[in-house]
Amino acid sequence: MKSKFPHSFFFVIASFFLVSCATFKNKSWDGTQIINPQYSSFTLALDSYLQDLKFQGAVLVGKDKEIIFAKGFGRCDPKDDASHVIFLNATFETGSISKQMTAAAIMQLVEKKKLNVSDYISKFFPDYEHGNEITVEMLLNMRSGLTDHINEADEFFPVNIYRLIDKNQLACKPLDKDLVLTYFYDAPLLAKPNSTYFYCNTNYFLLAKIIEQVSGMPYEEYIEKNIFKKAGMTHSNLEFQATDTKAYDRYGRYYSIPASLATGCGDVNSSVTDLFKWNVLFANGKIVSKKSLHQMIDTESYGYGVYVKNKTMFHSGTTNVFNSYNYYDFDNKLSIIVLANRPIYVSNATFIAENIKTIYKNFDK
Repeated sequence: MKSKFPHSFFFVIASFFLVSCATFKNKSWDGTQIINPQYSSFTLALDSYLQDLKFQGAVLVGKDKEIIFAKGFGRCDPKDDASHVIFLNATFETGSISKQMTAAAIMQLVEKKKLNVSDYISKFFPDYEHGNEITVEMLLNMRSGLTDHINEADEFFPVNIYRLIDKNQLACKPLDKDLVLTYFYDAPLLAKPNSTYFYCNTNYFLLAKIIEQVSGMPYEEYIEKNIFKKAGMTHSNLEFQATDTKAYDRYGRYYSIPASLATGCGDVNSSVTDLFKWNVLFANGKIVSKKSLHQMIDTESYGYGVYVKNKTMFHSGTTNVFNSYNYYDFDNKLSIIVLANRPIYVSNATFIAENIKTIYKNFDK
């Protein structure tokens, strides 16, 4: 069937969309708050809620490409009254929110036909005993049955190595970058591959190593070039403790998961503004194709790097002293991002985000 519109019409529409995407990608939001007056009843209620909560961190609520509410609360360093008030582009440890970016990087390589999600990991780790039982997809959707090298470190590593990790973590000292792979080969399976969902950071650590093998680039370089740069995430990085904010545990200690353990599964430092860019561009097929995106979220459980439910995708992130939550509703094009420079037992970003959803529904225009 012939189109009713001339070809030039489609060229104009496509050009406009490309320009608008480029403008959004290059957008920078400065200062400590953005309050959209068209949503005054919602923003007033939300601000009051966060103030009453004595929230410490940054929150952003956006609809499509428009920010409704974005604000920083408290100081970048809660122990230093002279430190900068938290600003919109301030970086935090985002923990497991990192996984959706690792998954997107895998899908970019799938699109280039450099690997397939049906590949067995024996292709990348030929000496691994269970390599012919576990596929790349099982790593992506948490069905590998592997032991978690972070949450079950005492089962993954020998006792002396586990104690070394604990000691170095508290001292913010580095660990051997090959430590996880060294002990991966002898770590026990917790379940038969593909028999059940089991959340496991090791899956995404291995995916990062696969990205390195397939792309021929260090994981950090690949993410910087193909995720951060592509999305205009100029306030994001993968450097150890390279955040604008600090956080402390109940004993007043500031420490992070060692970088060599967090690779691919919890190493992204980012801001609410950069994660907003990520949500919009990722959800609109500008990071991976729409076909790949559909494959990533075609579930009502854990997809590729994200939880999926009722046409929404979301993920929390917890490091030792930071916690975070990123949510996107496809039908309403709604983003809710909460980054807290406080431990989860002090200020739960997931709980706060759920309350923000309720406030938004009560005042939805």
